[in-house]
Amino acid sequence: MLRTTLLTVAGLAAAANAGGIFSFASDFSDQSWTFRGEFHGGHFAMEDGVSDADPMTLLIDDGNGGLDPLSYEVDFNMHADVEYLSSTSIGGGKFVHTYEFENATAGWYLNSGPVLEMTFDGAIMTIVGSEFGWDSAGSMFGADSWADVQYTSYIDEPAYGMYVGDSVGPQDFAFTLTALNTSGVLPYDFSSPGAALDPQTMLPIDEIFAEGSYSGSAQFVPTPGTASLLLGAGLLGCRRRR
Repeated sequence: MLRTTLLTVAGLAAAANAGGIFSFASDFSDQSWTFRGEFHGGHFAMEDGVSDADPMTLLIDDGNGGLDPLSYEVDFNMHADVEYLSSTSIGGGKFVHTYEFENATAGWYLNSGPVLEMTFDGAIMTIVGSEFGWDSAGSMFGADSWADVQYTSYIDEPAYGMYVGDSVGPQDFAFTLTALNTSGVLPYDFSSPGAALDPQTMLPIDEIFAEGSYSGSAQFVPTPGTASLLLGAGLLGCRRRR
């Protein structure tokens, strides 16, 4: 019985220090572009292109455990200022263009309030293209081992490692960019793929639109009171089974 008690307590303690894996697919919001990019106050910014009337589905998984993912129909918001870093030739007239995000925010919201929010600074965007152009695919990503990535949870779901409060790391995110274009036409007719860059700033000359998917992960810990309740419940359950 002592062994059972210890195993139960250990399991609850492990769950209390678990984390979640978050994701959405680009076609969950199927009547909007996932992302758009344009100038704001002298800065080029990547933003969400999702309409409030076209919600997407955010999934929160229990770290690839046995539970079905939690599913939330949410409005996705993002704003990330973009700074040019470098361009590297990879042959064949193609270059990898690299950019850095500054003071970026993202969040997933129900009508009643936020489910999950994220801030990131120093994360990276990479897109392959010509010397002064983007092709139609790229990525935006960051991890707290080299960039400032922070999640805030507004839900308490202990079985999924989710607790109200800030994440404690490790934490990361990645967004894909596909069908990147400057036409913005819906339904997309594959016109104006990619984007031309200003040779002086190496930023797009025109507004851009793109599809995208998302995956991220973060670890959360309960407050001391919540952790005590979890462990106490486990011990009480073991005593009752004697």
